[in-house]
Amino acid sequence: MMHINLLKVTFVAACALVAGAQPVLAEQTSPDEASVLRLLSYNINGLPKTLTKGKPPLFNRIAEILRERRTAGTQPHVVLLQEAFDKRTSVIADTTGYKYVYKGPGRRDTSRKGRAHWTQATRKAYALRPDPQKIAGSGLYILSDFPIMDARYKAFDSDECAGFDCLSNKAIQFARLQTPFADQPIDIVNSHFNSRGSAKAPGKIVLKAHRKQTDLLVKMLGAFRKGYPIVIAGDFNTKQDKRYTYFSENVNLMDAGKVCLSNKAFCSLAAGTKEDEILYRTNDKQFYEDSAAVRLQPIWAARNFTETLDGKPLSDHLGYEVHYRVLTSE
Repeated sequence: MMHINLLKVTFVAACALVAGAQPVLAEQTSPDEASVLRLLSYNINGLPKTLTKGKPPLFNRIAEILRERRTAGTQPHVVLLQEAFDKRTSVIADTTGYKYVYKGPGRRDTSRKGRAHWTQATRKAYALRPDPQKIAGSGLYILSDFPIMDARYKAFDSDECAGFDCLSNKAIQFARLQTPFADQPIDIVNSHFNSRGSAKAPGKIVLKAHRKQTDLLVKMLGAFRKGYPIVIAGDFNTKQDKRYTYFSENVNLMDAGKVCLSNKAFCSLAAGTKEDEILYRTNDKQFYEDSAAVRLQPIWAARNFTETLDGKPLSDHLGYEVHYRVLTSE
């Protein structure tokens, strides 16, 4: 397994440019095709150990499912994890057979201080120190079967978050993958945006922070991209209409779930997946865009990892997996 150790890379150059276990069933996966990219995004609810108990068996089961799928030859080629804060979540990266592992910024990887520090921009009672330390890293991982040609991240600055979310070093991850599906690489973005109610901050401030994170993503996309096809996925916390509208209009990429449901002749949902689970009742999303030479076509979508273990769900989120047929121009 190759770990991409780029914890010191914070996109400085880019900023300058823009200033009870159940078996895995066969029907849970789409037909394996040579030209199909399988991408899973999953918020695994790996909160720091001090905030939760009894998680290791759940992380272990998530890893076991991915190993079972690899044995069956149906594993996601790319896995994007969010909320992998607890060190024990590393079992997923370490034991599931992904050769290329890129971890997002840790707790000590800092960003520049924004115009207004988060404790003053939200509520001072969140921390007594004028410059409090993060208690967790970004919780982000990109796991890939394919070589990572380039990998970078940008942590959100102090005026780009709100409330308790600022205690973790949330960020945007970028990776450029060389896949066997096309001569051109495919760009992948993973991120976890500011929450709403759990941030415990005033609504206007939380919404403002979310929009600033969207603005940063747009700037970073402009700096990182080189005309290649792209998929961005993660927990964008866009269930609220205002958030989704601002995000989708500014990022200006195609919502894979919407495209799938509007092209049912080419795209199907996994058994048990409901339409609203990929449209309205979710903060987990996948967006994409073609290049001039490579077209990405969603052909299958699923909300998976639905089983329970000892009566507990594996996470407070479901996995969101999309399979993209990769079409190249002759």
